Amino acid sequence: MLSDASIGMKAFILDDFTINVVSAAFTQTELLQKEVFLVEKLHVNPDKKMHHLKAVVFVRPSQENIALLCDLLKANAYGEYYFSFSNILKETHLQTLAEADEHQVVRQVQEVYASFLAVDPFLFTLGTSNNHDYLSWKPPSTHSQLNAVDGVVEGLAAFLLSVKRRPVIRHQRSSEISRRVAEDVWRLAYEQESGLFDFRRSDGTLQLLVLDRMDDPVTPLLSQWTYQAMLHELVGIKNNRVNLPDSSPKETHDIVISSSDDGFFKDNMYSNYGDLGINIKKLVDNFQAVSKMNKQIDSIEDMQRFLDSFPGFRQQSGNVSKHVSLMSELSRIIGEASLMTVSQVQQDVACGSDRMYAYNSIMQQLSTNSQAKSSECLKLVLLFALRYEKEGTRQVPLSKHPYGSSEGAEKLATFMKFFQVDEMVAALAHRNVEDAHLTLVKEIVRWAGQERRTGDLFGNHTFFARASKMVGGLKGADNVYTQHQPLLVQTLENLSKGKMKETDYPFVNAAHGPKDAKPQDVLVFVIGGVTYEEARFVAQMNEYGQGFHITLGGTTILNSRSFLQDMIRALC
Repeated sequence: MLSDASIGMKAFILDDFTINVVSAAFTQTELLQKEVFLVEKLHVNPDKKMHHLKAVVFVRPSQENIALLCDLLKANAYGEYYFSFSNILKETHLQTLAEADEHQVVRQVQEVYASFLAVDPFLFTLGTSNNHDYLSWKPPSTHSQLNAVDGVVEGLAAFLLSVKRRPVIRHQRSSEISRRVAEDVWRLAYEQESGLFDFRRSDGTLQLLVLDRMDDPVTPLLSQWTYQAMLHELVGIKNNRVNLPDSSPKETHDIVISSSDDGFFKDNMYSNYGDLGINIKKLVDNFQAVSKMNKQIDSIEDMQRFLDSFPGFRQQSGNVSKHVSLMSELSRIIGEASLMTVSQVQQDVACGSDRMYAYNSIMQQLSTNSQAKSSECLKLVLLFALRYEKEGTRQVPLSKHPYGSSEGAEKLATFMKFFQVDEMVAALAHRNVEDAHLTLVKEIVRWAGQERRTGDLFGNHTFFARASKMVGGLKGADNVYTQHQPLLVQTLENLSKGKMKETDYPFVNAAHGPKDAKPQDVLVFVIGGVTYEEARFVAQMNEYGQGFHITLGGTTILNSRSFLQDMIRALC
């Protein structure tokens, strides 16, 4: 879109959303190379006329933005205007803009389908600020929730148009919002804008699978131990930037962290905490060797060699400093919050089957681990409530139950279940956890319990699933902190093998288009957000999937902090 304005100085006009899209796609140097000398928000009225600048406008085609563009045209602040919209532009909006162009300065109007943020080559997000609206969605919904659904449909439409694909669509049967979004996308692609989506050769070769975050609330609650996921969990990644505290109090600075222009990060973004420390040590050692060599300047040739290598040396120096700073901050947070101890208990609860052991381990953390944050303790209790929602004290043989009968054993199991959860809630209250957070312990089971879920979240629905999990437990895991696998992995494996049940994941309008039980190209979209942990498994499946390619998208990218905040706003 910048090249469309040809040669000349440019002003880049953006809205609150598209500025994030551009910041993830361009560096400041790249913008300067394209002769962009001013970046401005659409709602900021220019205080003087700058006819020497060409205004390149990239905004969403919303009613509010159209009105602001009309004001901008009437102000006649720039010499020429080039309009690019991030999604489908209504004809009425186009007519409104034409009427406002009194000075005839608009040179181009086009649709650039980019109502999403590209994070990695196979991962994107819509970057929604109202993610909580999706977690408790059910018809009839509020006006804001309906608008939220429209935003998801528009974002998915923009992505599909950008890759020029019209998909076959499936959705999670147990989720009303998944069904609504899937049907609305189908209606848009096959009826309302069928001509726009008519790519012919690609029809039906992509399968869109729409899922609900509340089908797997466990993955966002777990602490993460791979580089990218740890950064987002402990520090926070926003638009490929990490905000770190500065040496002086109350000051911070941004660090760009992207796999597209950082070779070390690209190679280590999925490395676990231990391997990451070793690899950063190697990075430092290599830099020290190069630095020592550059200090040996004994001749004109050495000086010329140093000057030739200086740009690369300076870049390497900044890269080393960046990753050492990030690793130091991660280590500090992990040590202060005793996260390794808490994380091991999380994994035992999520992946284990011994209820009493899990209960005792959690109570020990709640009562004796003063370093553990209240939010970490709350996550432990939420995991226990979900994991043992339907299970009693199975590990106690029936003959040893004091009631001596199956009915008595069932009563004891029910009593123990509520007694243990109540004890944990009381322990949380003793740690001064807020009442709304305590309410979440019961609400999460109501909204994301076994009756509301489709997938086998804990691998305990069938005898074969339990046996498979037991065998996996006996074999052990490569790392005690990364035993858990997201439910998405099981879902995608079933899809790739043609074993996904149509009763659980029905097609939208199955009579229209081919129904490929084993698709080769899949777009998975999770309403309510995805995690970097799920993205890691998707990357692995893409690498070893033998032709099975997956793109992962979500309304946002979650960490446990944002997920807890969303659930409290939505459910409590």
